[in-house]
Amino acid sequence: MIKRSLTISVALALTMLAGCDKDKAAEKKDASQVIARVDDAEVTVHQLNHALSRLQGIKPEQAEMARQKIAKSLVEQQVVVNAALADKLDRDPAVLMELEAAKREILTKAYVAHHLAAIKPAEAEVKAYYEQHPHLFAQRKVYNLLSMRLTNAGDKLAEIDKRAEAGASMAELQAFLSSQGLATEIASEQKGAEHLPLEALPKFAALQPKKLLVLQGGNNVAIYEVVSSKAEPVAAEQAKPFIEAYLGNRSRAQQAEKLFAELKQKARISYQGDFAKLAGAASPATAAAPGAAAKPVAGSDAVAKGVESLR
Repeated sequence: MIKRSLTISVALALTMLAGCDKDKAAEKKDASQVIARVDDAEVTVHQLNHALSRLQGIKPEQAEMARQKIAKSLVEQQVVVNAALADKLDRDPAVLMELEAAKREILTKAYVAHHLAAIKPAEAEVKAYYEQHPHLFAQRKVYNLLSMRLTNAGDKLAEIDKRAEAGASMAELQAFLSSQGLATEIASEQKGAEHLPLEALPKFAALQPKKLLVLQGGNNVAIYEVVSSKAEPVAAEQAKPFIEAYLGNRSRAQQAEKLFAELKQKARISYQGDFAKLAGAASPATAAAPGAAAKPVAGSDAVAKGVESLR
């Protein structure tokens, strides 16, 4: 795993190095643009500024320290890149594949960023979303929960549902599952509504003490018991930036899906051999609600990554 991480790191460094080849002649003419020379290679201010632009949350008083730290890191990286080139790793098939993969991902992100418009949602849309999800905002609760999770529950799902509906306690359900050879553990946790499945929030809000809520996803199941809860509503103004971010992401997801569909329509795609069955396959676009886990947002992993890079 460490070897693979190092290979990827070197590959990405080589990609950056290759991308700077065209600018080297110009950079050498202006010594003020050179941070350091490492053997015959140069580390430039352009590389430093690019690395700095990718940092977030740097306070003004931390800027110079960050600048010095990144400059040192780039120099140390160049030392490794020089060693990799000396070992001819830039010709290694595995490294070449990593270089190509990095190039494809960077180009995908750049294309999506170039063609997607940043649209700020209307006030009415933000207000409507707030009002349509009272359990997430105006009626938000923080829950103290007992939970139990099972993977590959398989043919036990129906019986779990039956026993929960009949009023079995969490301990009784655990005993039954243990008798069936399933290892289980009851956890105690505190979660705000935004950290629970959006579609299940009304069920959590209505759940009576000592009653169990069973949520299924494929062969996986999560079982909850609400021990206690307290109201901690979120005012409309407080929720506004989060709703705007979510609606903006959803808009970009929809744009990306449309963009991808148009590109696919224009492209000549011919799956070969065993992959012929992939022809015509489609994936619906989805976007995670505020506080919910992120989900794929476009018709392909590549476009999804492009959208994610804009968040």
